[in-house]
Amino acid sequence: AADRTADCTSGPPSACAAFADAMGVEVKLPDTPLLISGGLGGPLVMFIVTPMRNALTLGATNKQASAMQLYRSVFSSGVARGWTGGLYPAAAASPQFLCVGPAFHVYASVAGAPAGVVLTGLTESALVYGAETRNAQMAKNLKTPGTLKDIHPAWKPFGPGISMHILRNTITIAGMRIFCKPANDVLEMATGNRNELTQIVGDFIGNCCAACLSAPAHQIYGFSVSTPELSALPAAEKRARLLQFLKDQYLETRGGRTRLSSVMPRDMFMRSMYAAAVSTMYVALERALVSLWKRC
Repeated sequence: AADRTADCTSGPPSACAAFADAMGVEVKLPDTPLLISGGLGGPLVMFIVTPMRNALTLGATNKQASAMQLYRSVFSSGVARGWTGGLYPAAAASPQFLCVGPAFHVYASVAGAPAGVVLTGLTESALVYGAETRNAQMAKNLKTPGTLKDIHPAWKPFGPGISMHILRNTITIAGMRIFCKPANDVLEMATGNRNELTQIVGDFIGNCCAACLSAPAHQIYGFSVSTPELSALPAAEKRARLLQFLKDQYLETRGGRTRLSSVMPRDMFMRSMYAAAVSTMYVALERALVSLWKRC
């Protein structure tokens, strides 16, 4: 099949071409299969994982429950209730995954992969913060009715926990776009094989690493959006409260000795299962569509 990659400097003069000429860079526009995977595959993936996302939100304010107890509580009012609020992130997922997929490739073609990851994280938060925050607050109210009187508008791209939301997204995208390659290389060296299975497993490992790194940021975000009294606190007191939340979540003192609590592996596991599932499903879909497109 012919190479379908386009760049801004080809074709009739345009604003994009003029900008590229002025900056002395080549901006590669995304291929059709990348647009399809982002626009259609992203919403499907995000809706599928709604129960896992809701369980993570509940875990931010319940450190006593195990992972299985949190998963069960999501479905305590019925199987369908597990997908409470899921339509909002799914609706936002089309532009979100157009950002994670095609937009990343555009950013990376201009600024390189690391800068592309950061720019993609910022863009993703601008697109989905409102929908994810509304989803999280609805899940909290389902579990504990009346906790939040005012639910965050799905269209509002900023609010409590926005900085942690950006940090979480940036780390997650790094897993998808940077960490997966070395994970795949190590797996291929260990097995002596390179095929679709090793790629999927390598992607999952890379995304699990990123998910573990992003777990504290995600839990701070979840705590911020599901604890309404935080909004009334002064900045210094709010920071102290968030730091205390992390200490309470991940440290415990017994017999005068402080050590990691059992909540840390729980949160790492749940965040890994959620984020790695999203990223691995999306990357596998993206790779399959690109391969299919080339054969057409």
